[in-house]
Amino acid sequence: MHKFGLNGTDTKYVGSVTLPGHILNQFAMDETDGVLRVASTKGWVPDASVISYLTTFGMQAGNLVQFGQVGGIGPQEDIRAVRFDGNRGFVVTFKKTDPLFVFDLTDATKPKLMGELQIPGFSTYMQRLDDTHMLAIGFTADDHESFAYFNGIQIQIFDVTDLANPTLAWKKVIGTRGSSSEALTNHLAFNYFAPKKMLALPITVCEGGGNGTYATNMTFAGLMAFDISLDTGITEHGRLPFVDASTVSASDNCDKWWTDSKSLVKRSIFMDDFVYGLSDTQMRVAGLSAMSSVLKSVPLLSK
Repeated sequence: MHKFGLNGTDTKYVGSVTLPGHILNQFAMDETDGVLRVASTKGWVPDASVISYLTTFGMQAGNLVQFGQVGGIGPQEDIRAVRFDGNRGFVVTFKKTDPLFVFDLTDATKPKLMGELQIPGFSTYMQRLDDTHMLAIGFTADDHESFAYFNGIQIQIFDVTDLANPTLAWKKVIGTRGSSSEALTNHLAFNYFAPKKMLALPITVCEGGGNGTYATNMTFAGLMAFDISLDTGITEHGRLPFVDASTVSASDNCDKWWTDSKSLVKRSIFMDDFVYGLSDTQMRVAGLSAMSSVLKSVPLLSK
């Protein structure tokens, strides 16, 4: 890992340091108060020696050095989601269950693993909901002893008030194996709008799958909205359809591997009392009070 100093057009090399393993994405790296925190996995599943780390780095006597490290995270599992929030770090690994690991990073030289939560499935993206809760999207899983099959899409709210005892506050499952969403692999499609406490997700819902078998029936393709409440949980608010599911073959839409999860709709926008969905070919708008009624559909020109 290399550090460069940037000052306008002036660029200079600062230093290098060794990082154990590989990182998942941009959320696996975070700099706060001059300290770089990185979550990484050494090795590749299903190798039995796979292990993950959370490491802190910073400048010391003009050199980039390692400050501290927590190793031995999720043996035989790889990292599926990471989020840093101030002096806290959250890491999800997966092979069979969904361990959510919670770290205290107050002392950069002594990062601490405070607690973990074991639940079926895994998250692929986490977002801060408030000071003590995280909102996440991922997949459920069907347990088969030494491994698990990913299944339907799940939305979860984690309560991290007590770092030593994180808990699952709420969960909602959509569809079965083969259901997909752009938001599972691209955080730009994950649209949480705090003023309305609503979440919009582009989703293709597939039913009839599970236990390693892909679904045989695509029941919805479009944009789904959810009301997010710490008191009442995750409630479906409405659906903005983009196609008539009965006219589309499930075999062409319900066979997505989790790392290639995609949906017809790519992005969404909340504006006043309306919600907009965008695919590669069209934009649709509906009122939040009646999302199933498309008010306007605008074709988009392709290149």
